[in-house]
Amino acid sequence: MYRRSLFVISAFIVSLVSVSCLISSVAIADEKIPSKVDQSCLKCHEYDKQAHDLFAGKFKSASVKANCLQVQVDKGLEVITFDDETVLKNAPSIPEIPKEESIRVTVAKKDGKTYAKEIEVKKGLAVPAEQLITTEQVAELVAKGPEKGKYILLDSRPMERYNEGHIPTAVGMPFFAFDKLAEKLLKDKEVTQIYYCAGFS
Repeated sequence: MYRRSLFVISAFIVSLVSVSCLISSVAIADEKIPSKVDQSCLKCHEYDKQAHDLFAGKFKSASVKANCLQVQVDKGLEVITFDDETVLKNAPSIPEIPKEESIRVTVAKKDGKTYAKEIEVKKGLAVPAEQLITTEQVAELVAKGPEKGKYILLDSRPMERYNEGHIPTAVGMPFFAFDKLAEKLLKDKEVTQIYYCAGFS
């Protein structure tokens, strides 16, 4: 009877441990990682403050041997692992991502590490040659003014940059607010629309 009781107690303890491990593994699978976004990213993009599983910052380095990369978010460095299932956008390979380039990484917990499900590299903007204008041509138009030159000059940088200084006659139209401002600012379809920012982005 004593042995049978011990066996029942032992079996009960094993069952409790099994259930505890199962609960722990479910908790790990559902674990959310608080998002971390570099302040420089917030100048052009809006992110939900309640979001999770997203890192956005500057690419610093990658190690193929260790299967990890480093992303600078403000003054901190985040180490993120990757594998063959990691989806890469806008770069031929992870080691070929240009240093200091802006990247956005969708992350998850995997084997106790922060793992990259998707890495998206900031995509450069390809502008057809016939749609480009020289600084000299812009200067000539600015000298005439918007009415005589029949143009609208749009500064697509964040408003804080616009407020720090902009080309004379330019109107602030931040890239992320384009849809909201387009109807208001682009009523006249006969004028030439000229956009500028801090570089291709």
